[in-house]
Amino acid sequence: MRNAKLLMFNTIILTGSGFLMRTVGVAFNVYLTNRIGAAGIGLFELIMAVYGLTVTFAVAGIRLGATRLVTDALGNSKADPSSSVLTCIRYGVVTGCAAALGLYYTSGFIAEHWIAQETAVEALRILSVSLPFVAVSAALNGYFTARKTLLKYAGIQLLEQLTKVVATVFALRRLREGNISQACACISFGMSLSECVSCTLSLSVCRLDRRKFKGLEKGNFGLKSLLPIALPDAIGSGMRSVLLTVEHLLIPIGFRKSGQSTEQAMDLYGEIHGMALPIILYPAAVLQALSGLLIPELADRRNKGKQEQIDFTVCLCLRLTVLFSLGCACFLFFFSDDVSRCVYSDSSPSFFIRLLSLLMPVMYLDTMVDGMLKGLNEQFASMRYNIIDSSLCVLLVYILLPKYAVKGYLVIMFLSEIMNFSFSFHRLTTACTVRVRWFADLGKPLLASVGSMAAVQCGKLFFGMDALTGKTQLFLLVVIASAVFVAVTLGLGYFNSREKEMLKKLFVH
Repeated sequence: MRNAKLLMFNTIILTGSGFLMRTVGVAFNVYLTNRIGAAGIGLFELIMAVYGLTVTFAVAGIRLGATRLVTDALGNSKADPSSSVLTCIRYGVVTGCAAALGLYYTSGFIAEHWIAQETAVEALRILSVSLPFVAVSAALNGYFTARKTLLKYAGIQLLEQLTKVVATVFALRRLREGNISQACACISFGMSLSECVSCTLSLSVCRLDRRKFKGLEKGNFGLKSLLPIALPDAIGSGMRSVLLTVEHLLIPIGFRKSGQSTEQAMDLYGEIHGMALPIILYPAAVLQALSGLLIPELADRRNKGKQEQIDFTVCLCLRLTVLFSLGCACFLFFFSDDVSRCVYSDSSPSFFIRLLSLLMPVMYLDTMVDGMLKGLNEQFASMRYNIIDSSLCVLLVYILLPKYAVKGYLVIMFLSEIMNFSFSFHRLTTACTVRVRWFADLGKPLLASVGSMAAVQCGKLFFGMDALTGKTQLFLLVVIASAVFVAVTLGLGYFNSREKEMLKKLFVH
């Protein structure tokens, strides 16, 4: 029970910080959209697709490796985990510097031939500076996750986000409007500076935390221990990242081949990836926090042979994910216009928000299952499914987008997410016992979410809430919808007696 409470405490910390960072991120995204327009956001999203590829090679499985090694050191051998984290940091410095040099010296070729915007060179070169810091931060993130001491690290992440926002706004204010390439360079500067600040602070906190292990025997966790964990994740993530980058670069090209202008293609790409998806992924902060924390938790229970506890934890987390994701999906489906107008002062992204909300349960469950598989030492399977999924996406984008444009891309998104989740969930059922009761596990939360959101929508129209201002109206809708949803869920008896007892102990204490 102590471990469960610590898991809940750390989940709450990461969820709170995650929501705060996502709120800042969405507000920052609105500012950037107003400053550089949807086309500018589209260009920067392409730059970020390339940057994401290099980050994958820089990180190279370090976070998972650090989490697993430190967990093994603390759990099995009760050894000082310092050697584990130092090995991961050195590994990160090497991979981060290699990725940085690669991006810096190929930025001209990438800007001209991949992004088809030569003005993106400066932004790519500025971003290359951040890669060694990103890699070292990934190792430290794995250390703090395994240590289950995340309060200070959450504070560092918040400071990183604020540094990025302040530095970017300061740089953009000194720039004349209309220069999209220079604006992208300013955003890249803010990101690189924030990564440097975050890495420096994380190193300081880690150094202080390691003093607690003085007197313990030094663990023998070198590269031989790290590579079998990190390399499969690095290879899988790298291959998937390459395919994802190719997919994202092909999207505007496909839109242009369908008969749209370059600006229209960038507008569409920016509207989907820069405006709609941040709203869809905003509530996922709680699940990403829990998914990451489940890796050391399940790994520890697996090492100790506690299969019954693994089965119960997996089933409970899956049921919570289904409930949460369906509630969020129905809210965005019913109130996408209100959300779009409140956040962006524009209703144009509401169509994509409403449509993609149908995919939220699958996306959120896939995130949770992926973390579970890594905790159960099934990262090879997760890697294999991600590569298959990304390969199919690239092929379909190349074939369908020139003919069907945005309709084809939306179909691809649905097929991709559903296929990836299906493979991952099937693998999870072979690693542990997962019982699915269709009405109890899916029917009840679906009934609760649709019924409660429909009731709130009727109440909104009946009481004339449209007369309220955007932010006030949205706040009231979230509060009322959440209260009604929880009440209906409890009324339907979604949780069994053991789950109620567990949740009661976790939340009460």
